[in-house]
Amino acid sequence: MTQQTCPEPTNVERAQWAKDALAVFTAQTYGGDHPDSMNPEDLESAIGDLICDLLHLARYHPRMDAAAIHAHALAMFEEEVAGPPRRVSG
Repeated sequence: MTQQTCPEPTNVERAQWAKDALAVFTAQTYGGDHPDSMNPEDLESAIGDLICDLLHLARYHPRMDAAAIHAHALAMFEEEVAGPPRRVSG
């Protein structure tokens, strides 16, 4: 039996996954607004709020360290953005 390896996702794919999660979040917290229709200031705020709420989730989990998760995520992000930025389409 051969094991298939999945190709490494692109940063555009990663951004789309994040936008999909953000859309669910903003539907409940930003009056049903979708990230595609939000003004830049509200979108930036919503992204920060979602990150903050994920860290709250980690903090209240008995075996998670929110600060370590935050540091690891930032390090992974910095590693993944080594290439040129590309825009996520709607």
